[in-house]
Amino acid sequence: PPRVRPCRPPHPPSAKMSAKEISSVRCFDGNLKRFEHVSPTLGGVTMKFAVYTPDAAATAKLPVVFWLSGLTCTDENFSQKAGAFEAASQLRLVLVMPDTSPRGDDVPDEEPKTYDFGAGAGFYLNATTDKYKKHYNMYDYVTKELRDIILKDFPVLPDKVGITGHSMGGHGALTIALKNPGLYKSVSAFAPIVNPTKVPWGQKALPLYLGDDKETWKAYDTVELVKKYEGPPQRFLVDQGSADNFLSEQLKPETLEKACAEKGIMLTLRMREGHDHSYFFISTYIKDHLQYHASQLTGLLRWCPDAGTAPSPSVYSDPAGAGTSDTAGKEIECLAAVAFEPKKPLALVKVMVGPPQKGEVRIKHHSVALCHTDAYTLDGLDPEGLFPCILGHEASGVVESVGEGVTEFAPGDHVIPCYQAYCGGCKFCMRPDINLCTSVRAFTGKGVMAGDGKPRFTHEGKPIYHFMGTSSFSEYGVVHMQSIAKIRRDAPLDKVCLLGCGISTGWGAVWNTAKVERGATAAVFGIGAVGLSVIEGLVKAGASKIIAVDLLPAKLELAKKWGATDVINPKELPEGKTATSEIVGMTEFGVDYSFDCTGSVQVMRSALECSARGWGVSIVIGVAAAGQEISTRPFQLVTGRTWKGTAFGGWKSKPQVPMLVDLYMCGELKIDEYITHNMEFSQINEAFDLLHKGECLRCVLKF
Repeated sequence: PPRVRPCRPPHPPSAKMSAKEISSVRCFDGNLKRFEHVSPTLGGVTMKFAVYTPDAAATAKLPVVFWLSGLTCTDENFSQKAGAFEAASQLRLVLVMPDTSPRGDDVPDEEPKTYDFGAGAGFYLNATTDKYKKHYNMYDYVTKELRDIILKDFPVLPDKVGITGHSMGGHGALTIALKNPGLYKSVSAFAPIVNPTKVPWGQKALPLYLGDDKETWKAYDTVELVKKYEGPPQRFLVDQGSADNFLSEQLKPETLEKACAEKGIMLTLRMREGHDHSYFFISTYIKDHLQYHASQLTGLLRWCPDAGTAPSPSVYSDPAGAGTSDTAGKEIECLAAVAFEPKKPLALVKVMVGPPQKGEVRIKHHSVALCHTDAYTLDGLDPEGLFPCILGHEASGVVESVGEGVTEFAPGDHVIPCYQAYCGGCKFCMRPDINLCTSVRAFTGKGVMAGDGKPRFTHEGKPIYHFMGTSSFSEYGVVHMQSIAKIRRDAPLDKVCLLGCGISTGWGAVWNTAKVERGATAAVFGIGAVGLSVIEGLVKAGASKIIAVDLLPAKLELAKKWGATDVINPKELPEGKTATSEIVGMTEFGVDYSFDCTGSVQVMRSALECSARGWGVSIVIGVAAAGQEISTRPFQLVTGRTWKGTAFGGWKSKPQVPMLVDLYMCGELKIDEYITHNMEFSQINEAFDLLHKGECLRCVLKF
């Protein structure tokens, strides 16, 4: 619902500011201030910079993004033309905008003066030539002096810093990030000069600043730095206008694309049809860039690469190149847990796994977790359940071999099978915020592969059906190439296997489906792993009140540990009192959002009816048994409530699961805490017993 936001005072400055405030204006829910200070790094000249600080910084430190402007610009161009501050306020990002060069009567320049060198054209480097080395040290100014001022005097988080820029500033953002591995957690650029050693702008400026030794120029060339990069996995977002009049002569984004492909660096390069080099271009896409930065800096992932912008096949692959396994093209005999019939323990037997056909990938599974959906199908409750089959859909593994036409994956790649496929080309993949890819759904629902309508598993010569397009309860499996996500090689496979379903679904239900806003109230029904991940997602989204509902006291204790503010055990309520009425009473008219994580149609109704009239949204996550139907009085919907469902939390699997892995690896998301048991794959039936008894959140089985 709309909320009136009070005007909050700006964050109180430090006792002794390093810079003098020279102006301040109110803009959206924040303040834009300009400062000046004497810079020792730049030869004692007076430098100006601007900082936009959202009101949210009055109560908490926020992530910060540095914007580096292009040729001829000052700190004011971006402030006045980009239209960034509404998004920055909503995303709770502090923005820092320095000048592009030292300025002053004593600062040297060439005669005659030109727009592409000297004042307004510092190129974010440290000059070494005698004429310019005293003043032109914009690299050190941005990465050290100004950074230190911002971290000391402003309400920002020192470990959550991003950088972006335009043209010369895009060059600065990319080179600074590459020269400081891991220091900048998010990196993007608009129309950057990516290969200055090979284009006129750079060939003019670099010898004047650095001398005639062209080898020294490479230290400030993005393409050259990419070739030598050895730091942690890096991700770049670059937008480039197709009608940019500098495109072919000065910018050459294809050189960056080639270098990143050869090095295996994740680059999202988007050619924007009809856009030029101006701030009209920047203002069109700045909100998307800031959303990208916020996702990387906060762990609240609400950004996805556009359909059709797939990364190079080299990303996350073995730098030594793809090998060929001895088993490629052959059947493999391996251990599998087969569900021969419903309501019976799984049978550990040897099965044959056929080689991948066109558009298919064979995986050697490393780890697999148990999910209630597997138990639901094994209990005969799944209308699409087929027997005999191999269950399992929350796994990780390594590519063993690939079929004809598969170019995205190679033997040795680390992957997560994804039951929610992603082709990037169907109408569902092309729509933002929709993940219901249709490319192979008609076949996965029938337990077969799209290539020939048959399964790849056999036992004693008879076919064994696939399950959800994954079938991870087998040492080896074959999946469609649309149904796996390639991930970084340093991620622990016995942890990230959980991202194939449950906890990803909970996070996505909050961030993608409900789009919970800061300050909202919420109720979560069913506190298993999915319910806890919903709570985690709500905490990260800034919900002010989180009510957990469950019948088991131990689960409610976990809910409080995860961040629930209130808990309800319906069995402990007074006679005649329900969880729904209790929640409505606690929140006056009901919660803004409610989430069912149980699969019970009765609980689904309770979740809906405890949401606020007028604006309440209730999300169905749990899967109900075959033949079950939900019901409520139409009046509940007439009075403004919304009932929604979510599949895999709305994540577009192939592009976004790797991003979830990245966020886990940098400590933004929990996984380890959900794993209560580790067992051998041969103990799978014992693990199911633990699941049914409610004694585990997630049990990970290792092959």
